[in-house]
Amino acid sequence: MTPLVSIIIPTFDRPRYLQEAIEAVLAQTYPNIEVLVFDNGTLDETLAVAGDAARRDPRVRFQRNECNLGMSANFNALAWAARGEFLVAIGDDDRLLPEFVSRLVGVMRPELGVAFSNHYLINAEGTRLEPESREYTRHYGRDTIPAGVLENADAAAWRQSIPMSASLLRTTDLQRLRFREDLNTPDVEFFIRLARQGARFIFVPEYLMEYRIHLGAVTASGLWTEELVDCLTPIEVKPEIEPYKRKLLIPMVVNAVSRCLQQGNMERARAFLRNKYYPRGRRVWWNGSGCRPPSPGRRAAPAPAPPSPCGRPASRSSTAARGGSSRGRPAPGRPPGPSTEPSCSPGGS
Repeated sequence: MTPLVSIIIPTFDRPRYLQEAIEAVLAQTYPNIEVLVFDNGTLDETLAVAGDAARRDPRVRFQRNECNLGMSANFNALAWAARGEFLVAIGDDDRLLPEFVSRLVGVMRPELGVAFSNHYLINAEGTRLEPESREYTRHYGRDTIPAGVLENADAAAWRQSIPMSASLLRTTDLQRLRFREDLNTPDVEFFIRLARQGARFIFVPEYLMEYRIHLGAVTASGLWTEELVDCLTPIEVKPEIEPYKRKLLIPMVVNAVSRCLQQGNMERARAFLRNKYYPRGRRVWWNGSGCRPPSPGRRAAPAPAPPSPCGRPASRSSTAARGGSSRGRPAPGRPPGPSTEPSCSPGGS
């Protein structure tokens, strides 16, 4: 008997992309799926797309949230409503290829927690970006991971080798651990926490889904790294994992200093400058429009007062920050279910 797989899609104001995402899910060759779409209060066109899909296919369940939960909380609500043994969490602008679920379910075993694959990048129009896709694979170290069960899940998690949208995980794991709702990239911390708790991961090197990048993407508008740095810094790792942790955190800490200066939060910027992962010998200075390292041979001058604090940038799209898309800023609100917030202390919750 084939286990039920829940594919969850939070959405906010992207009806055209959402329609593509739903159609790709319904085209899976794997027969036993359900599709959950939770909307965070968007335009009528989005409601029409999701509602029509639910009327046409009984595998689709659609819900419009009473309030804007925010992206991470919406994912948590979707996970809590999922009925499947396994779960796939994608963005409303992503597309699964037809064999995605079948291939990943086919390699899962009782002792495994996550199966993941490579993925293509596509642009706003849906055109596949082949060279960029291969570069992403190299950048995140998946070109050096052999097919099969990972020998070191901690290393893969700290290297960010496991793409959430190209992963199949056990529903109970996401229900139990939950996404942190103060992060706009909660999957980074989630996989680190899951690996620390002993979950085993298996890799399928085939390219089985399409991840969309566009001008509103988090890669274009930046991450909110302050909370992530505060969360990840105190986690103790084995000596062989430390280089991966350092490589991940160094640019995050530098970015956190920059963002704090932009927001006028000098005290927090100084705290990040004291972070052990801030690269020594590097100092930033404010030039009136942003902060950057001093030019070669120039001494770093004390930073003058920055302009009034700027607002947080949107992630993945301008609407994502309002809470529905796959990579947006979480807003207040919690889904039904356990009230325990996932811990950021070593070992997780």
